[in-house]
Amino acid sequence: MKKLNKLVILFCLALTALNCSSDDDNNTEQPQNTNVITLNNETYVVNSVIVEPALGDNTFVSFSNKTETELLDAINNGTQLDNVNVFNIRINQSPLAEQTYSFSDMSNFQFEVNAQIINGELEDGDILLDRNNSNTNLNASTGSLTLELYTTDQIEFSFQFTRNDGTEISGTYNGNFLYLASDE
Repeated sequence: MKKLNKLVILFCLALTALNCSSDDDNNTEQPQNTNVITLNNETYVVNSVIVEPALGDNTFVSFSNKTETELLDAINNGTQLDNVNVFNIRINQSPLAEQTYSFSDMSNFQFEVNAQIINGELEDGDILLDRNNSNTNLNASTGSLTLELYTTDQIEFSFQFTRNDGTEISGTYNGNFLYLASDE
């Protein structure tokens, strides 16, 4: 009987060793970064979002690859900032609400990459999407933006545009944001 008990214990240990194989370590799938803009299989990281209400019941929303600190320093102090990617959208509503904004709810938008901020102004970037560009292929024919969460310290967006040439631009962001109050 003692031999049988030892065999059962050895068998259980062997099963345990087989079930705890190293395949658990082979899960190399990384969590997907949700704070990105995608265009033609290119991914542009979004590190900050700025929300700024404006006159006339409009709200400007800017997605950028730069941090809030870098952007504010460049805008307020005249520091030059290179390799700026920014997606600016003007939504015809203020304050914003958790809802989907259609193409007609956005009076202006532009996605620009590899730009610079010089003396507080965005300059010299490559425009990949525009509301009214002389190159009509860069203009969008459809689009929407969904604000899924909007609290005092968290915001969650998703958006999708289709350019006239059929290229899709989509993006998501979930995280903190900077709210710039107007000087009214």
